[in-house]
Amino acid sequence: MKEDMLQGERISNTGSRLLIISHLITKKLLFTELKKLTNASDGNLSIQLKKLESWEYVKSEKKLMNGKAVTQYEITEMGIQQFEEY
Repeated sequence: MKEDMLQGERISNTGSRLLIISHLITKKLLFTELKKLTNASDGNLSIQLKKLESWEYVKSEKKLMNGKAVTQYEITEMGIQQFEEY
Protein backbone atom coordinates (compact mmCIF):
# COMPACT_ATOMS: atom_id res chain seq x y z
CA MET A 1 0.00 0.00 0.00
CA LYS A 2 1.79 3.01 -1.32
CA GLU A 3 5.28 4.10 -0.38
CA ASP A 4 5.25 3.11 3.29
CA MET A 5 5.59 -0.58 2.45
CA LEU A 6 8.66 0.16 0.36
CA GLN A 7 10.12 2.29 3.13
CA GLY A 8 9.94 -0.55 5.63
CA GLU A 9 6.99 0.53 7.76
CA ARG A 10 6.11 -2.05 10.37
CA ILE A 11 4.17 -4.92 8.84
CA SER A 12 1.60 -4.77 11.65
CA ASN A 13 0.43 -1.36 10.42
CA THR A 14 0.11 -2.66 6.88
CA GLY A 15 -1.77 -5.69 8.19
CA SER A 16 -4.08 -3.41 10.18
CA ARG A 17 -4.89 -1.43 7.05
CA LEU A 18 -5.57 -4.57 5.04
CA LEU A 19 -7.89 -5.81 7.79
CA ILE A 20 -9.77 -2.50 7.79
CA ILE A 21 -10.13 -2.52 4.01
CA SER A 22 -11.23 -6.16 3.97
CA HIS A 23 -14.12 -5.32 6.31
CA LEU A 24 -15.13 -2.32 4.19
CA ILE A 25 -15.25 -4.27 0.91
CA THR A 26 -18.82 -5.41 1.46
CA LYS A 27 -20.45 -2.51 3.31
CA LYS A 28 -20.13 0.84 5.02
CA LEU A 29 -19.17 0.61 8.67
CA LEU A 30 -19.19 2.94 11.64
CA PHE A 31 -15.98 3.64 13.52
CA THR A 32 -17.31 1.66 16.48
CA GLU A 33 -18.08 -1.33 14.26
CA LEU A 34 -14.58 -1.26 12.77
CA LYS A 35 -13.13 -1.02 16.25
CA LYS A 36 -14.97 -4.19 17.32
CA LEU A 37 -14.02 -6.08 14.15
CA THR A 38 -10.33 -5.19 14.30
CA ASN A 39 -9.83 -5.19 18.09
CA ALA A 40 -7.86 -1.97 17.60
CA SER A 41 -7.59 0.86 20.07
CA ASP A 42 -9.30 4.16 19.25
CA GLY A 43 -5.95 5.83 18.61
CA ASN A 44 -4.50 3.13 16.39
CA LEU A 45 -7.67 2.74 14.34
CA SER A 46 -7.99 6.49 13.94
CA ILE A 47 -4.40 6.81 12.66
CA GLN A 48 -4.80 3.94 10.20
CA LEU A 49 -8.09 5.32 8.88
CA LYS A 50 -6.55 8.78 8.43
CA LYS A 51 -3.73 7.26 6.36
CA LEU A 52 -6.18 5.28 4.25
CA GLU A 53 -8.26 8.43 3.72
CA SER A 54 -5.22 10.50 2.76
CA TRP A 55 -4.42 7.89 0.09
CA GLU A 56 -8.10 8.01 -1.01
CA TYR A 57 -8.59 4.29 -0.27
CA VAL A 58 -11.50 5.00 2.09
CA LYS A 59 -13.82 7.93 2.65
CA SER A 60 -15.72 8.99 5.72
CA GLU A 61 -19.02 10.66 6.38
CA LYS A 62 -19.96 12.27 9.67
CA LYS A 63 -23.62 12.17 10.59
CA LEU A 64 -26.06 12.06 13.48
CA MET A 65 -27.55 8.77 14.62
CA ASN A 66 -30.05 8.90 17.45
CA GLY A 67 -28.79 12.37 18.30
CA LYS A 68 -25.16 11.23 18.51
CA ALA A 69 -22.36 12.18 16.10
CA VAL A 70 -20.87 9.13 14.36
CA THR A 71 -18.42 8.56 11.53
CA GLN A 72 -19.14 6.02 8.83
CA TYR A 73 -16.46 4.68 6.51
CA GLU A 74 -16.60 3.11 3.08
CA ILE A 75 -14.02 1.89 0.62
CA THR A 76 -13.39 3.84 -2.58
CA GLU A 77 -12.79 2.49 -6.08
CA MET A 78 -9.09 3.18 -5.60
CA GLY A 79 -9.15 1.26 -2.33
CA ILE A 80 -10.77 -1.72 -4.02
CA GLN A 81 -8.14 -1.68 -6.76
CA GLN A 82 -5.28 -1.50 -4.26
CA PHE A 83 -6.77 -4.30 -2.17
CA GLU A 84 -7.14 -6.54 -5.23
CA GLU A 85 -3.54 -5.80 -6.28
CA TYR A 86 -2.18 -6.64 -2.85
